[in-house]
Amino acid sequence: MPQRWAEEARAVMSIPPKKSLGQNFLVDPHAAAMMLDAAGLTKDDTVVEIGPGHGVLTGGLAERAGKVIAVELDGRLIAKLRRELAGRGNLEIVHADALKYPFDRLPGRVKVVANLPYYISTPIITKLVSARSNISLMVLMLQKEVAERISAPPGGKVFGYLSVMVQLHCEAETLFTVPASSFDPAPKVESAVLRLAVREAPAAKCRDYRLFERVVSAAFSQRRKTLANSLRSSGLFSPEGIARLKGSGIDPTRRAETLSVSEYAALTDFLADFLFEFPSVK
Repeated sequence: MPQRWAEEARAVMSIPPKKSLGQNFLVDPHAAAMMLDAAGLTKDDTVVEIGPGHGVLTGGLAERAGKVIAVELDGRLIAKLRRELAGRGNLEIVHADALKYPFDRLPGRVKVVANLPYYISTPIITKLVSARSNISLMVLMLQKEVAERISAPPGGKVFGYLSVMVQLHCEAETLFTVPASSFDPAPKVESAVLRLAVREAPAAKCRDYRLFERVVSAAFSQRRKTLANSLRSSGLFSPEGIARLKGSGIDPTRRAETLSVSEYAALTDFLADFLFEFPSVK
């Protein structure tokens, strides 16, 4: 079956994938349908699709949503998409780089659905989370390893900086895996669909979220070390603050991956009074 999907897709995909853009075109209609279902679209929704490629997802998005904005970087695909989807009055095809696209200027709160190139998945997710006031939901196809890292609970080896920063603002869930045969060309790794529902408020209250980010980054910078040693090496806080870490209620001998989002918020609030080399963070 997967081979038949790929063969049918190649028959209509006259424009070959560009290796420089990390293109692996989705050719499995069942995976596309599952992504559409996961987005829970209605005619009240505006959807942004990143990297429509040959439009396997795009038509379904236009059928279900009120408006679709498809952002495609590859100029070779623009004319093809506009020609083949010309009858979709609610579809806008934009020739742009998603890493530069102004998601923070979108009207209202949109949903984002995308089959992301592996090499830009992390910066794109970071950009989307930064624009969360304009986004309600994201349904993203990406490398399985990255999806599992983002949605992982504390305590495991894959829980890290990206897990904490995304989960602070989104409810993250890896929905299902997608085999390599669902793409053309087939990637060397499995993919997965990640669902990120943007929270109305951060998962934990914190006095300074910029400082929160620095604390999390410092804690994971040397994840084999204890929390106290990683924070000490960062030079962010005074020696007095590190020495008094126990006063935060968090054992300083723990490792970064064992702390929850709320514990990082508590740690940040405690350490805010011991800033050392970066007082401008306050």
